[in-house]
Amino acid sequence: MKILYSLCSWGLGHATRGLPVIRRLVRDGHEVVIYTTGRGLSLLKAELGDSCSFIESVPYPSPYSDKFGFAFRFLKVAPRIIRVIKSENLEMKKIIKERGIELIISDSRFGSYSEDVPSFLLFHQLRFIAPCRFFLGEMLTEGFNQGLQYKFNKVLVPDYEDPLSNLSGDLSHNLRYFKKENVEYIGILSDYEKQDVPQDIDYLFSISGPEPTRTVLEEKLFSQISLLKGKIVVAQGKPGEFSMEERGNVTVYSYLEKKRRDELMNRSKMVVSRSGYTTVMDVSEIGRKVLFIPTPGQTEQVYIGQHLNKLKLFYSVAQGKLQLDRDVETARDFPGFIPPWKTGESVERLLKATGIL
Repeated sequence: MKILYSLCSWGLGHATRGLPVIRRLVRDGHEVVIYTTGRGLSLLKAELGDSCSFIESVPYPSPYSDKFGFAFRFLKVAPRIIRVIKSENLEMKKIIKERGIELIISDSRFGSYSEDVPSFLLFHQLRFIAPCRFFLGEMLTEGFNQGLQYKFNKVLVPDYEDPLSNLSGDLSHNLRYFKKENVEYIGILSDYEKQDVPQDIDYLFSISGPEPTRTVLEEKLFSQISLLKGKIVVAQGKPGEFSMEERGNVTVYSYLEKKRRDELMNRSKMVVSRSGYTTVMDVSEIGRKVLFIPTPGQTEQVYIGQHLNKLKLFYSVAQGKLQLDRDVETARDFPGFIPPWKTGESVERLLKATGIL
């Protein structure tokens, strides 16, 4: 089967959580066309090589900023995003015809659908979290998302349906407008694999996300890294030319390919990271304790941090209040999350939901 796999390019999370699905499709003999752009495209090309073909997409305008809150910035760029969605859908028609596409899986790209072939939306943010949890605002965003997704055959949520065993909380649960039969919870998706290795790294700093917020976090962490003792590894999340630098007890990698990424995560006792949803799935897959630092103004990450704090699973601290030595000690007291099932079964559920299996 010829399958188009489309991915949002905000940060690297969509690309990394797509890898286990794409690898399975390739392994099963399907022809996969990747449709994305930016650092996500660079990462997928590095990981997948010539096993897939690639089409560079027009990027969605980023709603992230180091000067304005996420909600304000999102409202400002929303009209441009709508225009890109319309342009993207016109391009889909051309790609389907030229490439003979038989099915579309779209990770958070609303324009990657077709009335002519089955189209599935992989999405965990069915409701946007409004500043101060403004009720009317959240109702409007859920209605907006529902209106965009109705042209897809089904929405596939990378989380668990059980209200007591889920990671995304109100982002994809307690819905008002989505019909239950149009939403399927498939479980977490992570490209990490559990390994039986000694945990000899005290801290792994996983720095990710779109610019400029990625650089802001990097500078903040390096300003306090001397407060910590032991062996420290920093992954800068910058796909492209690989580099490694030793700075005393700190090893800095520009980017970690899958083999080294899996190894270092498994060797680490504690992870320090943004509270992006893909990272939450990754640490749950491996079973790690984490200090989360949400991106300021990004209501999704702030909410996820608060949600996981409330459930007493992972500790989260605001970037402006970060004190590394104190906060990593607090994070040790949080046990982490034990998933009902892991990525292997989640991929099976996705393939069955799309009719590929």
